[in-house]
Amino acid sequence: MTDKTQPKRVLITGCSSGFGLLTAVAVAKAGFDCIATMRNLNKAHYLEEALKQASATATIDRLDVTDAVCIKQIAEKYVPIDILINNAGILIMASALDMTEDEMRKIFETNYFGAVALTRAVVPGMIENHSGLIINVASLAGLIGHMFNASYSASKHALIGFTKSIRPELKPFNIKVVSVEPGYHKTEIIHANANLYENFYDKTSPLFEYNRGFLRLMLNKIVPRAIDPKPHYIIGKNATFATTAQWLGLTGLLEKFALRKLDDATNRENKRAEAKKSAGKKQTSNI
Repeated sequence: MTDKTQPKRVLITGCSSGFGLLTAVAVAKAGFDCIATMRNLNKAHYLEEALKQASATATIDRLDVTDAVCIKQIAEKYVPIDILINNAGILIMASALDMTEDEMRKIFETNYFGAVALTRAVVPGMIENHSGLIINVASLAGLIGHMFNASYSASKHALIGFTKSIRPELKPFNIKVVSVEPGYHKTEIIHANANLYENFYDKTSPLFEYNRGFLRLMLNKIVPRAIDPKPHYIIGKNATFATTAQWLGLTGLLEKFALRKLDDATNRENKRAEAKKSAGKKQTSNI
């Protein structure tokens, strides 16, 4: 059983860069027992430096989510895990026609099957403790599709479908399951971690020119306009409305609106209290 006096343990995958690195730093700084994992420990110095600058500490360990033995070892080594963040992912850019089957499978092995396997390894401990949280980092491409990235998009669609499916299954055990779908951000998934398909330079492909055109579009238009990841995000319609109003310089009007609503609510409550008081006096006088 989990020791309630100890900080919750958070296992995060893909922490060598991007969202994984930022999440690990934020989690560690918040006082959680952070287990930050990555496939290649040669890249651990980026996270180590970020943790040092944040005056935070985390356990850094190797985890290849496509390796069943490695997953089993990590799950057993750090049991119990209170929060799992499936963040590891890869991208291979190509048209659906040109990508090899091995490349398609490689994407699914990391982006989908890796997350599923790690979830299945961790969930028994969460069930035993009757508590847990699983966060699957999907993508906007998992909601609307993405040309010249069909397999990546399909893997994220699958991850979202998996998330939605296990959510009711695990709810009786007090385990929450959510997914997040970020759009383009300046992370390594669209830089060093993005790969061109094996036959990119095959001019016999009818989509050869389009593949090159999409790459140029990515380099010249999409990547430069991608936003930097932030440590905090606004979530929810009310929060979005309020921050948008602030950005438009409408905070004063928003405050007036809120105060008017407050006055209305107060007046209604006063009338209700007065009516209740009058009813009480009337009942007393009839005795």
